[in-house]
Amino acid sequence: MQKQALIPANEAPIIQLPHCELKWICHDDINPTKELATGFATFQASNGHDKHYHPNAEEVIYVVRGQSQQGLEDKAFEMKAGDSIHIPKGAIHWTKNAGDGELEILVVFSSPTPETVDL
Repeated sequence: MQKQALIPANEAPIIQLPHCELKWICHDDINPTKELATGFATFQASNGHDKHYHPNAEEVIYVVRGQSQQGLEDKAFEMKAGDSIHIPKGAIHWTKNAGDGELEILVVFSSPTPETVDL
């Protein structure tokens, strides 16, 4: 795919990860972005992303639909649609679908190529 500003909905790349489906809507692979990446992650019931961190990016997680249990360092938060949380660069965190249906979150990173280190 050639890098372009407009990404039609049916052309956004979808990556199947072990814990969720990730649809990038802004990323260095598809856009001429220099400072951010954005995507939608969809978790099936009881799925989640175990502890990890991003050494090169801050992250904001916004719950679009569903319920999430969100870990940040040594705390856990219950989140619902409309809630958001800021994850500092290098902070250990995790996300679990805490509801019966799908959990969809919007993720925004302060790097066009966020790195993930799983623990």
